[in-house]
Amino acid sequence: MSAGSSVSPPVPAARFEGRRGPLARLLLRNLFFSVLTLGIYRFWGRTLVRRYVWRHTVVLDDALEYLGTGGELLIGFLIALAVLLPMLGVYYILQFLYADESEYALTVLEVLYYLVLFFLIQVAIHRMRRYRLTRTAWRGVRFGLGGSSLRYACIAFGYGLLTAVTLGLAYPWMRVATLRYFASHACFGKAPVQLTAGARPLFRYWISIYAIVAIGIAFIALDSWPALMWLFEGFFRGGFDGDPTFEGEPIGLTDLMFPVGFSILLIARYKTAEFRHLTSSLMIGDARLTSRFRAEDAIKVYFLYIGVIGCALLSAVLLLFLFWELESGDGSGMPSIVNAFFCLLVICFLIWLAARCSKTRWYWVSRGRNTRIIGRALGPVDGFDQDECGCEGDE
Repeated sequence: MSAGSSVSPPVPAARFEGRRGPLARLLLRNLFFSVLTLGIYRFWGRTLVRRYVWRHTVVLDDALEYLGTGGELLIGFLIALAVLLPMLGVYYILQFLYADESEYALTVLEVLYYLVLFFLIQVAIHRMRRYRLTRTAWRGVRFGLGGSSLRYACIAFGYGLLTAVTLGLAYPWMRVATLRYFASHACFGKAPVQLTAGARPLFRYWISIYAIVAIGIAFIALDSWPALMWLFEGFFRGGFDGDPTFEGEPIGLTDLMFPVGFSILLIARYKTAEFRHLTSSLMIGDARLTSRFRAEDAIKVYFLYIGVIGCALLSAVLLLFLFWELESGDGSGMPSIVNAFFCLLVICFLIWLAARCSKTRWYWVSRGRNTRIIGRALGPVDGFDQDECGCEGDE
């Protein structure tokens, strides 16, 4: 090798090789057909997007494969409707029956409704992840997920209540417990998946961020206590008494921007540390995943996403003003058109910038015979036996 030649960086063991242009065209086509079919096509459009993402996700030079279909997603949606619609009907009937009762009875009914809804959401999460894993293959070998959706929902529901009672302090235990249930019932071919993570390392990081955010919320609450009490009386005590106008000093937007932005930074740093901790504790057979994802990458995506949403809302407001001006005949509407077009350009730029900045840093650690174990020794590459793997559900 000559002295002036440069050494190319090593190719990551796990990487995404998709391009923004084809994905954008696919999303626009899905949007067009979804509008044309009143939303029915979105199940097939979502399947096409997943196939694109899966086949451009490369692990050890072999891409993933997505085996799901749009018809299966439509059937799952109909099953969810068959469960949710009767529950909603019962809830509204009970609300009508107890309309003349005390506010206490209505509050208990509403709390029970949201608790049941939270439980059903956890059941749906387990079934959704089971579907995605069982429809994912690598080198001809499928992933699998067993266990019971009801059992997982009970675990998530219990830890969710514990997190609520402790005002968020038990959140690391909830994350580890739910992910451990998934890992203990997942498999790749005949290789089991294990999670060796503990909640204590996460809690030490979580408590430092929790304390800073809690102190900030306390200062904001004390500084804006009259306005908060006015809102509480108006929305939770049966309406405002007399004049609904607040006479005190309102909560300023500038007073909230800095603490909210700082809290987003802290939460992004925690979520990055949590992702690295949980990923580095995940094993498939004898192979272990290791993450190098940086908090800076997550923070860029967080704020770029907020910027995109903000510009989209601003564009919508400017377009409403444009239509109002054209309808009222107060002007030509050119300033609003220019402003809306400028906001759309800013949105496109932020989306492009987010795509450039969102580089996930993680790789697959595989030493000695681990590559051969994962690649070849996990059973036949042309089939997948869930009974041998032990990944069948017990529902």
